[in-house]
Amino acid sequence: MTPQRSLPRVFVPGASADAPIPLSDSEWDKLRKVLRMGVGDPLAVLPDDGTLIRCTLAHKSAQPESVEVLATEPARPIVLAQALPKGDRLDDLVRGCTEVGVSGFVLFPADRSVVKWDAVKFRQKVARLETIVRESAEQSYRARLPKLATADSLKEVLDRYPDAVVLSEVEGVGRGVRQALSGREEAVLVVGPEGGWSPREVAAIGERAATMGPRVLRVDTAAVAACALALLDEGP
Repeated sequence: MTPQRSLPRVFVPGASADAPIPLSDSEWDKLRKVLRMGVGDPLAVLPDDGTLIRCTLAHKSAQPESVEVLATEPARPIVLAQALPKGDRLDDLVRGCTEVGVSGFVLFPADRSVVKWDAVKFRQKVARLETIVRESAEQSYRARLPKLATADSLKEVLDRYPDAVVLSEVEGVGRGVRQALSGREEAVLVVGPEGGWSPREVAAIGERAATMGPRVLRVDTAAVAACALALLDEGP
């Protein structure tokens, strides 16, 4: 039997082992043209429910053979609420955080966010991020796809997650991220934009603030590092 980690993987949310699993044109092309797979080759289909369906490749479909339960997701969900950064940093940030094990993202404009999305830009960007999430989850052997959500402001994020831990570089913040998250069943981390939090946002954050230490990190570095720290307590 082919080892799990040697199987090419594709996410097909809602897939069932009870019948052949249709593959999208893009997945079929990737398997055939990029991975050079042929009909009859083994692959894994991930239904986005924590299981893996062992299959063999058929014509534009996967033929199920058996189902296995995966243990690759963190016991404690990690949600990252991220203020919109500029440039391509959001792509790198979502890719890295998906790889380390983040369960979901909440994207929002902060007072000092340079980037502002209109309706068209929003749809385009979310579609791109969904592709990045899927590809990163397949590459890193995830069993579930992180979910993407949005909020209109930091206030909405804090109303939705009143126990969130917010990264802040304001002088006087004494507790670290791991200390702030210790003992929580769900971890919600909030990371700001390049220009930091506005005075109004600092006041709203209050005692939710935590620090990554004496160094100042880029937004994308801080997000991935903070999420990795939060997941360290999960063990191997």
